[in-house]
Amino acid sequence: MDLWMLWLDTLRNALDFLSTDLGLGTGVAVIGLTLLIRTALLPITWSIGYRASVRQRKLTQLRPDLERIKSVYKQSPELQMQHTLALYRERGLSFVDGRSLIGAIVQMPLLLGMFQALRDGAGLAARFLWVGNLARPDVLLAVIAGLTTALMMSANPDLPEHMRTVLVVVPAVIATIAAFQFASVLALYWATTNCFSAAQTTGLRFVIARRIRMGTLRI
Repeated sequence: MDLWMLWLDTLRNALDFLSTDLGLGTGVAVIGLTLLIRTALLPITWSIGYRASVRQRKLTQLRPDLERIKSVYKQSPELQMQHTLALYRERGLSFVDGRSLIGAIVQMPLLLGMFQALRDGAGLAARFLWVGNLARPDVLLAVIAGLTTALMMSANPDLPEHMRTVLVVVPAVIATIAAFQFASVLALYWATTNCFSAAQTTGLRFVIARRIRMGTLRI
């Protein structure tokens, strides 16, 4: 608990330093600190995203074989599992990507800390662009948080096509509603981190496609 409070105090002090000592203002300080944290986490999030994208591409290619195994051994779950595991091993896959799971756990407290530091908006009652008070909800900023959530989701090429619309629209609506319940400084944070995630995903898609074309990555 002491470590957690230390992290929250560090974030609040960093926000105060950026907004007051450097004279950036609260809004720009929130955007700047969010980008700094996401950049610091980039080695982890890039690795997770890369592994997840490559894994999904391999699973997509395996789908016909998995369906065939399921059909042939539908009366024998044990044989079905054995052949499925053998197919996974043949393609260098595991049922659970342990490294990605650990990476997600490592970064979670850092991002949750930023959320908690901003949640109540205490000490953040400042003007930013059209927002008169960042400590209160703002309709337009809540909508922007929802739109950037849709942008982040739509940038993911691995969403199943038959579910893409639902998986883009539903999180966007939830984010918009949630952003309108909290201080608008949180909506600003969400919009910033969503844009960062969308840019990172776009970069990953480019790198993976380039490596496949060059033959340095085999799917």
